[in-house]
Amino acid sequence: MKITTQQKDIINAVKKYNTIKINAFAGTGKTTTLKLIANNYKNDKILYLAFNSAIKQEASEIFPNNTFVKTTHGLAYSAIARYTDINLSTLKTYRAIDISKKFEISYNQAISALKIFEAFCNSSKLEIKKDDIEHKTAKQLFNNMLLGQIAPTHSFYLKYYHLLLTQEQIPQYKYDIIMLDEAQDTNEVTLAIFEALEAKTKIYVGDEHQQIYSFRGSSNALNKIKCDKTLYLSCSFRFNNTIASYANRLLQTFKLEKVEITTLDKPKQKPQTYGYISRTNATLISTIASCIKYRRPYVTIRDPKEIFMLTMEVYYLLHNQKQNIKFNRFLKDFHTEDELLEYAKEVEDYELKSAIKVVNQYQNQIFDFYKISDKFYLAWQNRLNNGFDKRLNEILFLTTAHTAKGLEWDNVTIADDFSDFADLILDMQCNTLKQFHQKYNKLTSNELLDEFNLFYVAITRAKQELVKDSENFHYLLAKNISKVINSRIKEAKEDLITVSATTTKVKSTKLQKEEKELLRQQQNMQNNKPKNSGLKWKLEDKIKAQTMYNKNYPIIKIAQTLQRTTSAILAELYKSEIITKAVQNKLTQMIKEEKFYASKIL
Repeated sequence: MKITTQQKDIINAVKKYNTIKINAFAGTGKTTTLKLIANNYKNDKILYLAFNSAIKQEASEIFPNNTFVKTTHGLAYSAIARYTDINLSTLKTYRAIDISKKFEISYNQAISALKIFEAFCNSSKLEIKKDDIEHKTAKQLFNNMLLGQIAPTHSFYLKYYHLLLTQEQIPQYKYDIIMLDEAQDTNEVTLAIFEALEAKTKIYVGDEHQQIYSFRGSSNALNKIKCDKTLYLSCSFRFNNTIASYANRLLQTFKLEKVEITTLDKPKQKPQTYGYISRTNATLISTIASCIKYRRPYVTIRDPKEIFMLTMEVYYLLHNQKQNIKFNRFLKDFHTEDELLEYAKEVEDYELKSAIKVVNQYQNQIFDFYKISDKFYLAWQNRLNNGFDKRLNEILFLTTAHTAKGLEWDNVTIADDFSDFADLILDMQCNTLKQFHQKYNKLTSNELLDEFNLFYVAITRAKQELVKDSENFHYLLAKNISKVINSRIKEAKEDLITVSATTTKVKSTKLQKEEKELLRQQQNMQNNKPKNSGLKWKLEDKIKAQTMYNKNYPIIKIAQTLQRTTSAILAELYKSEIITKAVQNKLTQMIKEEKFYASKIL
């Protein structure tokens, strides 16, 4: 295997520096480089900390014998089980309603207490100091787990390991080299554990633009740590220059990245594998319904139970079958759909709101969808025995962006349920793209910035082709991206002003799709614009535009039929690769000339 100059620099840096930071863009051979380090330092004892169990399993099969492969949770679990009396045989996830009942406090206090508990467990702090009822409850919750009075959580035993480790109350093994993978998604407690472990050389590796777990308390270690040496992996072995161009424009425009992703020249080939990436489980379920309708084989990347369970148990609640609710027991405390919706809005539980919507749309069909999905999932797990792998080019692999990290397919469809870039910028209190750039380094809304990262993760799963269903591609394809996004920010702001007149303040990204459509249509008609101007495209409208164009309908006629502007029609045809950029420009000029001559005649 040919080693790149960047990889050689990294291998040589290991013997020169105590702390090394590696910024590795998508598909640039991060795991291969870490394996090269392990192979080049065979006499050293190495610990490789993987981000999750799936990465750990894969790494365990390829790293040499001198490398111990563990997750941070696995490291903590083993130590707590071995050196303490904490019972880890039963682990639990608590919801606000559980805390409210257990500690006899109000529902809102329980929400706060649970957030404080999780924040403490994910932090490098040594104690919970404040003395109000919410902080006292969080402290009591932690102490009850410590005393074995209630079942512990995953975040508890990780935090307890940190406390024992930093106070030198637990033995630890000494390594020569420790490598922390996916450092961009490392929360404070994991970072503190990593820093407390003993080693001659520590290596932080990851892609700061793939940070997608801020909602869990992760805090991009790549940006925070001070290292002796910073190095890059920027040549992607995964995808072609076209996909790299989308990734670069996204990162340069919305993340202010100065280093460019480069690629290797690859001959164009016919796609053999197909992926579909959405933002939510609800969209996956809708796609599953479509696959079943059109008899296309599919496989979910995650166990279908994880995708469907919440939705199925919401169905049980809404159809008076509470006895069937086994996993999301908090649902049993609600009596009506309105109560559940109010709760989902209050705690901003987007998955729960989506599950309610899916139940209302598909009703008991969701159980058929689950059964079929489970059959396909199990068939894929057993593919070597049943020959399912021979149908690889027929299968559509379904996943959310959060689960897609580390995966790749030749052809990838990006679903149209990702947060609109303009909405994200507006929710960060910026009215223009320029203002967003000026405020970027001071922005604290990490969860909103994560949405740009999620889109980057999604598009960089593709090796050869992208099916650009997401409206965000209109920004990435725009000749003048500032003009396009500033116009959309202005429209989104008008939507919020209209909504705020009738309800409490909401974020633009939290507005339901249906709400946005109705508001925009009303405002378009008031402003004498085409009714659907600025609205996201429905699949049937995309197909109609393509069909009419292929039948040689004039662009103006297509625009009138779909009630959109001619520029929107041309932009959609270009995004869908029906026309080239040159044809788009030519047609734009022809339409301008037509309007010019018409005005002269008038």
